[in-house]
Amino acid sequence: RLEEEIRADRVSSESRAWLAQCGLTVEQLARQVEPEYTPARKAHLYHCDHRGLPLALISEDGNTAWSAEYDEWGNQLNEENPHHVYQPYRLPGQQHDEESGLYYNRHRYYDPLQGRYITQDPMGLKGGWNLYQYPLNPLQQIDPMGLLQTWDDARSGACTGGVCGVLSRIIGPSKFDSTADAALDALKETQNRSLCNDMEYSGIVCKDTNGKYFASKAETDNLRKESYPLKRKCPTGTDRVAAYHTHGADSHGDYVDEFFSSSDKNLVRSKDNNLEAFYLATPDGRFEALNNKGEYIFIRNSVPGLSSVCIPYHD
Repeated sequence: RLEEEIRADRVSSESRAWLAQCGLTVEQLARQVEPEYTPARKAHLYHCDHRGLPLALISEDGNTAWSAEYDEWGNQLNEENPHHVYQPYRLPGQQHDEESGLYYNRHRYYDPLQGRYITQDPMGLKGGWNLYQYPLNPLQQIDPMGLLQTWDDARSGACTGGVCGVLSRIIGPSKFDSTADAALDALKETQNRSLCNDMEYSGIVCKDTNGKYFASKAETDNLRKESYPLKRKCPTGTDRVAAYHTHGADSHGDYVDEFFSSSDKNLVRSKDNNLEAFYLATPDGRFEALNNKGEYIFIRNSVPGLSSVCIPYHD
């Protein structure tokens, strides 16, 4: 504390009194305080590939300060580093260890030459039968924690406890106490794309082992006024309990935009589909729900409408 006060030239009366009792003055101590070293810092912008693997560092003046090329498994093929920039990061979650040549991957070490871990999965067989496996398709999959199956389960929302459950609260889907809340959250996130692209999007609501509900990512079947929510799948260990969809933009009378269609009602009524409810976001911003008898549960103005989002363009 005293050193900080001397450096800031704001020594309190209490500190001065304490120094006086020791037979010292602020001026005497100030001459003994060494100058504080502040290292020169330079900011760089990371340029990464689609997986998050750094390919270049761009300086503040727009020049390339460092660059490298890698193969599919993260092996560095070449590097240009004229300024001797320290850049240890590799694939997401990995740091290069210069002494061993291995990549520290949070829970274990990864060997890019082998394309696999050198130690077993700490989750045991819960992570899969191959205890040393890195994602078999490294161009599309990553393993930031060194816990392949755990990462996938956490991201999908399948797990509820342990390390996986904690991780899921960070990278997984939001979870709710009702199917309606889960569907509404997904529809609010999807409505803008649906209206501006004039395309239907749909998904399902899943229930985990703790009785919490979460929505799958909304997808389109590339059809303007059709979508098939039951093509989506819940993660292993969870159950499909509801579905949701949008109606795109205003069809100007060509379709029933503001209400469930007859095919929608047939879908939720079918016992084979085993749905508790079906949810809809309309072009006018209405959030609607049907029960498994095809009856309306509610109609609310809860999602963005066309007038508040955008005006789609049609040829």
